[in-house]
Amino acid sequence: MKKVLLGTTALLGAGLVASPAFAADGIKLGVGGFFKEAYMVVFDDDNEGEAGNENNTDGFFNDAEVHFTGSTVLDNGLEVGARIELEGENDGDQIDEAWIYFSGGFGEVRIGSDDDALANACIVPPGGTGNFSAFSPNQWGANTVTSNTVCNGVDDKGDAQKLVYITPSFGGFQLTVSYTPNGGDESHTDVAGPHVGMPVNNDGESRHNLSAYGTYSFEGDGWGLTAGAGGAWEGHVEQQPGPDRQEQDFYQAGLNLTFGNFAVGGVFEYEHDLLDGPDATLGGNNDVDQWVAGGGASYTMDAWTVGLQYSHLDQQNDGSDPTSTDLQQDRVTVTGNYAMGPGINIDGELGYTWVDTDPEGGLNADGEEIDDYQAFEIGIGTNITF
Repeated sequence: MKKVLLGTTALLGAGLVASPAFAADGIKLGVGGFFKEAYMVVFDDDNEGEAGNENNTDGFFNDAEVHFTGSTVLDNGLEVGARIELEGENDGDQIDEAWIYFSGGFGEVRIGSDDDALANACIVPPGGTGNFSAFSPNQWGANTVTSNTVCNGVDDKGDAQKLVYITPSFGGFQLTVSYTPNGGDESHTDVAGPHVGMPVNNDGESRHNLSAYGTYSFEGDGWGLTAGAGGAWEGHVEQQPGPDRQEQDFYQAGLNLTFGNFAVGGVFEYEHDLLDGPDATLGGNNDVDQWVAGGGASYTMDAWTVGLQYSHLDQQNDGSDPTSTDLQQDRVTVTGNYAMGPGINIDGELGYTWVDTDPEGGLNADGEEIDDYQAFEIGIGTNITF
């Protein structure tokens, strides 16, 4: 697959050299983005030693990005553009994603900081809103170790520098593939900007990662279908002290159906060797595989949409560490969304999350004791796009 990606880029470059092209106007950036704000209240197990102990009951939470995008079309039909996503608040990763693209009859090629193919194109069930979901929502009120995400790729940093290719749609079929040279290199501080020499291969860091995800869409008479499946694979993991970490390989599939104003769907992701080898906090040797499955449904009535979602996470730790803990986490949400106007939404949720651990009293990845846990949350928010 790596050779295919390199060959695609070479053909693109050869075409540009063979026939010089010009544009009437250069690229001028426009401004867009989103702002999400939510107020949440959580009632959970908060006694001494419980996950909710010393955690506040309510809070305001937001997420915002400003997108600078621009493109131009050359006289040979090739579209050239750029996109830069600026975080709306102070953040350790102030620039979320930044990439350039070339688009035409051959499809689209992106180069820069972006998600891998699986995370870019993955299918998620209906029933979620801009803020709330049973999978990996923008806002998750329960005090758990992780969310039930179903769009994980294998890169050490999700927006590591990479090459992404998206084919044209052929009868509803479309394929997205990506290649990441260094899984942990995203920004200038990761030696992904101006540099002398090539990036250092750090202990435990992945490189030469590949991802592919195919989708199919069909619109019938009063109904429709969207399906997708794919995977992501680490090419190599740099050796580290003690046993080497095994290369990760993740697989995901989803299917959504629409019937008029009603939508229903399901999803599954399996993550092999999510954690493998020694852990700085736990010690010993850990061997963690994880899978997440679930479904959702929604119904739209004019400006109103109501949704229902359920997800289940199953995490198995077969390592030699005596504190190794298996984890099962379930979550159900009821959501509502009201479209006040173009790009202006009010949403809300009722959510219940429960966690079972085996054995109880084990340790999580932060060295904290974990136990069975329940949480009920109420949320209301806004989702504005511009």
